[in-house]
Amino acid sequence: MCGLSVGKKNITPEGKPWIKLDEENLWEKTQKFTGDKPFGVIMASEGRGSMRTVRYYGIDEDSEGYFPLMKARLLAIIGEWLKKGWITKEEVEEAMK
Repeated sequence: MCGLSVGKKNITPEGKPWIKLDEENLWEKTQKFTGDKPFGVIMASEGRGSMRTVRYYGIDEDSEGYFPLMKARLLAIIGEWLKKGWITKEEVEEAMK
């Protein structure tokens, strides 16, 4: 959807992001998301590829204008996947329930 290759995240010991203990499938992790998530998250780089969550924010705080861009991209992807036959209208309707 975003045009980037993301699939696995390294599991590392606290404070030692250069030591890989295991990895997790990020797409499996997204299956646990619920509708209770806020619009955005502000993160800060901790160095060496690690990130720290600073805070979450809603669309009313979207001063950078990300929401309209993300919405347009999401709708374009749904349309593209429908045209390619990767999803059906029935699946989209079921997801809306």
